[in-house]
Amino acid sequence: MISKILVAVDRSDNNKSVFYSAVSLAKATGASLMLLHALSEEEAGYPTLPNYAYYPYPILDDRDYDLYQEKLTEYKQWGIDFLENLTAKATETGIDTEYTQLTGNPGRMICELASNWEADLIIVGSRGLKGLKEMFLGSVSNYVTHHAPCSVFIVRTAIDDESNSDSIASEEKPVNKNPTGRGLQAPGETPGDSPSASRIAPTTTNH
Repeated sequence: MISKILVAVDRSDNNKSVFYSAVSLAKATGASLMLLHALSEEEAGYPTLPNYAYYPYPILDDRDYDLYQEKLTEYKQWGIDFLENLTAKATETGIDTEYTQLTGNPGRMICELASNWEADLIIVGSRGLKGLKEMFLGSVSNYVTHHAPCSVFIVRTAIDDESNSDSIASEEKPVNKNPTGRGLQAPGETPGDSPSASRIAPTTTNH
């Protein structure tokens, strides 16, 4: 039985698909949602220090540091506003929803929160990285799949040049917390719901 779903949200183009997939599944199962935004340098828009600040002998004056702190504060506030907006949308549909924002490695933050909150399912997006791209850039969804304390539902979207369609596939990692051993299936969507989420076709992977 699924009663608590952890949803990892971010600024990526795939975020809308992840969010509406979670809302759809929560409505079908009666589960509550926990929305998580991880503050990480890996996310687009995260403020960075000037390049020269990373030299062997950093040169960073007070003005540059103050500007960095200002941008970081704005970025954190954007995250809170972002989470509050999504929480309001989910709550309007009758779903019990809360949120949190943590700082650190996204994969680790997701798995730690899933364990502490005792989530039954994690829903996370995938950038669709393959081969060398995945090797060098890393994959949050891949980390979560191998370290999560519960089942994982991955919403995939291709970003490679050779795949320009907006088709989405999803993947579940069954674990011992699902005693029935049955895979999860995304509930049916209506045309009025999210167009992208309605095209999700779940598949099961064996580890």
